[in-house]
Amino acid sequence: MKRVVRSAVESAAGIVDQHREVVVLALTSDSEELRLSARKAREKALYSFANERDDESGLAKHVATALTNRVATPAFWIEHHWQAILAAVIRREATDHALAKSVLKWLETYEGETDTPVFKVQSWQYKTGTARAQVLAEVKDALTAVRDALREVGELPPYESAA
Repeated sequence: MKRVVRSAVESAAGIVDQHREVVVLALTSDSEELRLSARKAREKALYSFANERDDESGLAKHVATALTNRVATPAFWIEHHWQAILAAVIRREATDHALAKSVLKWLETYEGETDTPVFKVQSWQYKTGTARAQVLAEVKDALTAVRDALREVGELPPYESAA
C-alpha cells in the first residue's frame, strides 16, 4: 500500500476508534435498514436486488461486530471495508440531520412548560442527534480522505459527474 493511502487509512482508523460507538450505531442501523429493504424487494420478486441488499446488510453487521469486539485493529477494517463504513456513516448522518431538523421544528412551535417530560425528551433528541451528526461528519471526512487517496494513486477510477 502506498504511503499516502497508508497515512489516510491510519488517520481514519484513529478517528473511527475514537468514535467507535457512533460508527457501530451507524453500521448496525444500516444493517437493519438494508435487511428490511431486502425483505421488501423479495416481496416484489426482485430477488437479485434483495440478495445484494442481504450481502450489504451482512457486511455492515460483520464490520459492526468486529469493531465492537475489537477483533482486529480499526486500520484493518478501514483498509478493507472503508466503502461499507462510509456508506453507513453517510446514511446515518442524513438520518440524524433529518431527526434534528424535525425536532427543531417541533421545539420552535412548542408553547408549553419547559420542564415537561415531552419537552425534555425532544430537547435531548435534538442535542444527541446534532452531536452524532457532527461526529459522523468528522468520520465521513476521514473516510472520504481514504477514498481520495485511493483515487490519487490510481486504485479507484476518477470521479465522473452524472451531469
